[in-house]
Amino acid sequence: MDFLRRLDPSRRMLVPLAPLLALFMALFGLWWPGLGSQLPGGLPNLPGGTLPTPPTTATTLPGGGGGGGTSGPGVLPGKHFSSNFTNAAGTRSFSGYVPSGYQAGTALPLVVALHGCTQSADTLSKQTQLDNLAESAKFITVYPEQPSSANNLECWNWFQSANMQRGSGEPSILAGITQWVQQNYTVDAKRTYVEGFSAGGAMAVVMGATYPDLYAAIGAGSGIEYNGGTGALGGTQLDAKQAGQAAYQAMGANARVLPTLVFHGAQDKTVPVSNATSLVTQWQTTDDLADDGVLNGSIPSAAISTQSLVSSGGQAYTVSKYGDGHGHEILQSWVVTNMEHAWSGGCSCTSYSYPAGPDETKAMVDFFLAHPKP
Repeated sequence: MDFLRRLDPSRRMLVPLAPLLALFMALFGLWWPGLGSQLPGGLPNLPGGTLPTPPTTATTLPGGGGGGGTSGPGVLPGKHFSSNFTNAAGTRSFSGYVPSGYQAGTALPLVVALHGCTQSADTLSKQTQLDNLAESAKFITVYPEQPSSANNLECWNWFQSANMQRGSGEPSILAGITQWVQQNYTVDAKRTYVEGFSAGGAMAVVMGATYPDLYAAIGAGSGIEYNGGTGALGGTQLDAKQAGQAAYQAMGANARVLPTLVFHGAQDKTVPVSNATSLVTQWQTTDDLADDGVLNGSIPSAAISTQSLVSSGGQAYTVSKYGDGHGHEILQSWVVTNMEHAWSGGCSCTSYSYPAGPDETKAMVDFFLAHPKP
């Protein structure tokens, strides 16, 4: 990855290498953030405080609401919706699903799902089949969408300093979309979650660090630690413990132990599985600081259990569970032995799916529902 070493000393701009990197990604199909983007430097001074309420607008788009729709195979009986959200940081569209039988006044969980690079909200919905599970388990989904005008490859810009802090950039937009759903449907604020795949998994980590008061738990599929920089391609990144400290700083006054599920393929060449290990260490460090304000080993680093299992599709995987030292599970790490860069158990109707693997969608939702916010 010599081209990463050719970044200027501040690591801020990739513009001179744009043609080379575009060719590189086109040839090898890497899911990597758009060209000419600002890379992070140092540890930002990250604010805490209450949820921001900047001027916003949300307008229902044609086709929003009404009867069912498609999400992978088949037609669902619930209600699909779509809107735009705008605040000072910009405008993003989003779509979502409300299961059949929903009644205003009866609070349901909410899962915010963030797509990867080159994907759309609809692609992620089909890939994960999350709406199908939402229908059977009765929760609401929402899929924010990143336009090419914000990133050439439709990646969330999780690696930019402005998009790693509360109250600005894309985190403020995604938090605003989450709050829009909470305000327009009856959502259980203690059971609101965020997950994502690839760049979306990296952004879900950012959302957990910047809005721990909004999300009860997070899920990172093939993701990257907070302030991960160019680490997914073998470039410079923070040490996992430094990243954990940076995430704790991002939490500010809202710091708390945040339940996290990490899911990864052991054969991933786009975001190597070492990133899953870093994510576990990062969140253990963040949680260690969040539980009492001191990095003192209060959160054990050793797993409380590790199981070697085989999926119904015949694929081997391991599940490691980690606790808080007080009898509560706070972190899981799933590693699928033969999976590359993909969503495990995903629909064969999309790229970057591994249908034979364990059901990643169900694993995340089961973990979420077992971890409401205190």
